[in-house]
Order: sequence, then C-alpha cells, then structure tokens
Amino acid sequence: MTLSTTGESQRVSELYLATPVLEQAEPFLSDLQKRLAACQPAALLLRLPPVAQMSDHAAAPLVAAVAACVQPMGIALMVQNRAALAVAQACDGVHLCGDAALDTASVRRMVGEAMQLGVDVGLSRDHAMRAGEEGADYICFTPGDESAQATPESVAGALELTRWWAVMMELPVVAQAMTAAEVAPLAAAGADFIMPGQGWWDSPQGWNL
Repeated sequence: MTLSTTGESQRVSELYLATPVLEQAEPFLSDLQKRLAACQPAALLLRLPPVAQMSDHAAAPLVAAVAACVQPMGIALMVQNRAALAVAQACDGVHLCGDAALDTASVRRMVGEAMQLGVDVGLSRDHAMRAGEEGADYICFTPGDESAQATPESVAGALELTRWWAVMMELPVVAQAMTAAEVAPLAAAGADFIMPGQGWWDSPQGWNL
C-alpha cells in the first residue's frame, strides 16, 4: 500500500495509527484486531524499543505478527527508524524520527525507491523541506515527542505548519493530533493523514477519525 493522496479537490484526512512502544505482540495484538474491526487506517506505525534493548533479530517475530494482522487488510505497515528490519520483514516502509530523521538520504539509498519513507520533522519548516529533497514520501509535523510534551504553542505551531505545507507543497503531510480536539482543525488545514496520540487506543470513539 502506498501513502498517497486523492488530490487537492478531494482531500480527506485519513487515519494513520501509531502503536505504543511494543516489546511483545500480546496483549496489544488483540486490542489492535478489535480496533481494526471498527475502523481501517491507511497505515500503522510500529514503534519498538531502541535496538540496544531489542535487536532486529529479537524484534522480527513481533514485526511478523503485526504484519500478518494489518497487511492483508491493505494497511501499510511502517516501522519506526529500523530500516534494515523493515526491509528484511517486507514491511511497507520506514518512519524516521529523532536522530535517525537527520539522515533521510542514506536511508532512502538503503531501502530503495519502492519502499515508503516518512520523516518526522517536529516543528521545523527547514527540516521538512530538506526531507522532501532527500527522498521522503511524506513528512510529519509533531507538536511533542518522548522528550518534550506538547504545549498550546507547539500545537498551534503544528497546525500552522500543516496549513502552510498543504498549500505550498505536493508531498503528503501527516499531522499528529495529541488530543481529539485537534483533529478537526488539522483536517481543515489540509492534513493528508492524521496520527492520533496514544489516547486514541483507550477511547477511539471520541476522535471522529
């Protein structure tokens, strides 16, 4: 599956889910199956512990289990930062964030042109444009991360950047919504995909996605 858009005149924000950091398939896999029975995202981002805590070899069975759940449904399986693992497990793509997001060009060369490559650029306009130039298939604006919680200012910044990108650029944009209240403004701003915060897994009904 390719993370592509239907065009400006028909733009509708699609759901792009991100897992919690997983060390094993269960009990998350059971929860995932229940959620997918009610909605179908365009993609699922699989987040794993750092490679120092879980090697690619150790992570392979987990990736295979998640892939068997989502890929037959046409849902793109993206793996966070683990390019070699994504290639070895025939995933649909890699999503770069943190320090890994600074080396988009090298990862593009590693995974080739067929695999999807997304880049989390935080709130950096320059990083977003550079990622596009270096081969990203989409960029992702995020108002917060594991080291810095979102603030009202960062949420507003992500919204403004999403609006600017959707107007000025052709490359698809993923926007992270930390709360359900952020979904409608991001959709109106032109986000191609919306990645809900971890609260979505507890109560997806209130997110209107």
